[in-house]
Amino acid sequence: MFALRNTGKQALQRFYSAERFLWRLPAHAQAVALTFDDGPDPIHTPPLLDALRAAGIPATFFLIGEKVERHPELVRRMVEEGHAIGGHTWSHSEITALSADALAADLERCRAAMRAASGVDSVLFRPPRGKVNAAAIHRVCSRGYCLVHWTKTYSDYLKDGAGPLLQRMRRNPPAPRDIVLMHDHNAHTYEALLRAIPEWRERRLRFTALA
Repeated sequence: MFALRNTGKQALQRFYSAERFLWRLPAHAQAVALTFDDGPDPIHTPPLLDALRAAGIPATFFLIGEKVERHPELVRRMVEEGHAIGGHTWSHSEITALSADALAADLERCRAAMRAASGVDSVLFRPPRGKVNAAAIHRVCSRGYCLVHWTKTYSDYLKDGAGPLLQRMRRNPPAPRDIVLMHDHNAHTYEALLRAIPEWRERRLRFTALA
């Protein structure tokens, strides 16, 4: 297992192409991709969807398969409101610990659950915690998936309050071509975004869902 630094991500995106490994949007995009991991959550995902709908912001949700199976209505809502979806394994398993066969089965099980819930057959995939190694990257990409990493994250998984999270977001705000990693499993992310989105709008940032 190794930590992916920006230079490594850039090299991987060139090697596999952005259709198989994506960490930054292409130059022509001139938009920001907000992404949310670990849902769908029956408590925290609905208000986040409300906020995104009110702001007219499309996002991308990387979903845990067993949660998709429990809350298919939230996945349908995501798609109906213009968001993209992708897999995040069946039960948040670190893919570096899985054999080739186990990883293939996990990817397909999560994909099938999303397809059953929404009618969308997504090949987008984000590894839990971003943990990868060379073998895992190759296994995901060679099966036709697009492994999505990120350019910015604000550590909202710490759940240390909306105030500290908002401070981190303001210190290093999103910029065009960024893929931003966040989570829809806590109220702090929602509360911070309610305050951050108007600030981003003032800067005339555009947003896009991943395809």
